[in-house]
Amino acid sequence: MGDKITELRSRLKEKLDKLLAKLPAERRIILALVIGVPVILLLLIIGVSRLSKEKPVKPKALPASNVITRRIPAEELFLPDEPDFVPGVILGREKRTQWTADDAMPWWQDPLKDGEQEWRDQIEKTVDDIMEKVP
Repeated sequence: MGDKITELRSRLKEKLDKLLAKLPAERRIILALVIGVPVILLLLIIGVSRLSKEKPVKPKALPASNVITRRIPAEELFLPDEPDFVPGVILGREKRTQWTADDAMPWWQDPLKDGEQEWRDQIEKTVDDIMEKVP
């Protein structure tokens, strides 16, 4: 049996040598890479899969008699309410149910006082600026 294996091995070596002799050096390098890289990757995948199959050692759990239980007061878990430092609204005058034109005059600005065209120009400029920024 040992002779047959040696004979087979020598015949395979001869055929491989003949095949490699026909190939240029660049092709031999490419052939070695094409065969070698997948073999190495296959070995890595097999090694990683075997490592991942190993079960991790679980630490032993403490017996229930060693566990200390106590209630945590709510004051330790939650922050206390903040003091109300904002004063309430104090009205400086009586609220009016109706206003007269004289009462409203200091607070009213007539938008058309300088003319309607100025407002139109300002609005058109704003719309044009917005539309220019739209892609």
